[in-house]
Amino acid sequence: MLRRNLIIGLTPVVLAVIVLVGVNSMAGGQPVPGAAHPSSTPAPTTTTRTTTTQPPTTTRPADGDPLAPDEAAAGIEAAEATAPSKEQLGVAVLDRASGKEIDGTDASATFPCASVLKLFLITYLLHEQEQGALTLSQTDLTEIHSALTISDDSAMDALWVKYHGAASISQLIDIAHLPDAQMTSIARSGKWGGVLISARDVLTIYEYVLTKLTATDRDLIIGDLNNANPVGYQGWNQAFGLLNPATRTSTTKAKQGWSGWFGQTVLHTTGIVDGQDDVVVAILSSRPGSGSDAQFDVARQQVDDATTALLSHLAPH
Repeated sequence: MLRRNLIIGLTPVVLAVIVLVGVNSMAGGQPVPGAAHPSSTPAPTTTTRTTTTQPPTTTRPADGDPLAPDEAAAGIEAAEATAPSKEQLGVAVLDRASGKEIDGTDASATFPCASVLKLFLITYLLHEQEQGALTLSQTDLTEIHSALTISDDSAMDALWVKYHGAASISQLIDIAHLPDAQMTSIARSGKWGGVLISARDVLTIYEYVLTKLTATDRDLIIGDLNNANPVGYQGWNQAFGLLNPATRTSTTKAKQGWSGWFGQTVLHTTGIVDGQDDVVVAILSSRPGSGSDAQFDVARQQVDDATTALLSHLAPH
């Protein structure tokens, strides 16, 4: 059952927050301690999210080509149909040309963030710099680039410690009015992989990047996501979902995430799929397993299947 949410712009304050490994999560199939189980409760009723209109800073054609809600709904249903019974899949699509968000059954369910949180923290740090609250050094900018393109955990660790990551994400949740994100005790203790996020939260972050950051900061993030490397941190294969060569195009801007987290194998693919930066998708997934290489191979195939099913209904958008 799908829930269709109408979004007219996004809040005028700051909007924020599926991908890669968290501190003490796992990369390349190596599990690490500490994590919280995601909520598996689907949203059973139809809801509407309405916020005040804020003119976007990006340029789109006046006669933009809106994505028909039925197309997105069919794509989400097709993606959800690919999921095995033991897999939880959170899927959502935002069509910025029409201002409509189409949510799947578990779009509001929370998942361990994995490295998708790198996009969240970096968005917040750039916002803070724009507000004059901090100044990012050249080393910081180099770490940001590495965190976005190869999902470098060591770079994220450094940014998390230097800029008090737990407090930063807590503030981001408040100022961006993220509907579902949660700070767990594990995240507050310093393990950033313990932050829980939903597919709806991810769409909110992308919308904030596209409409609330300055052009320079927006282009920094979008440019790095457009140049995401198929080979991620420590040689991990992040060419799945939106970055699968069979799916990826020159207009794809994606942030991936993977984690072995308290008995869960977590794999996320999120990003912008069209040249106008109008269609944003989030596919978050979790299944039982410690996150072995073999389990991730299965998870990659399942996320690939879900991504292909979703995008087949969004073309040519």
